[in-house]
Amino acid sequence: MRHFPPDHAPTADLAVRRCQTTAMLRLGRVHALIEQRVRALFADVGLDVTPAQSNVLMVLFQAKAPLTAREITTQLGLSEPTVSRFLKALEAAGWVAREPDPQDARARLVTLTAQAREALPRFIQVSNTLLDAVFEGFTHDEMQVLAKAVARITDNLEG
Repeated sequence: MRHFPPDHAPTADLAVRRCQTTAMLRLGRVHALIEQRVRALFADVGLDVTPAQSNVLMVLFQAKAPLTAREITTQLGLSEPTVSRFLKALEAAGWVAREPDPQDARARLVTLTAQAREALPRFIQVSNTLLDAVFEGFTHDEMQVLAKAVARITDNLEG
């Protein structure tokens, strides 16, 4: 991320700043709406997890193999304490198990439980319902443009 001292910040005209501010506010609103929708969809299909916790499960579903907490942290771009808190809650609720890593005595591997694997079709149902709602009316080209724009924002903030 580039940091500029206040007296050296690049100038932008007011119209650009208004556009940037509107985009940021809309991104925040989109995030809130998606979280609300996911919570409602989870309730509809009987999944008792938060949207943030479900991201941990999705990383594990996609990995198709046990991961360390550090690997999950890296993939999600979250802090270690945050992921640790999610894992503790998911383990207490029976979604994941943590076992010693046979290759590193200091690490523990996070695995999905049978409960989580059996719930995968419901997670997929929620995901598909959400994706259909979010991208209703979008062409494939529009989705690609959006994906590139969001990737660029991510790169700007991470870089």
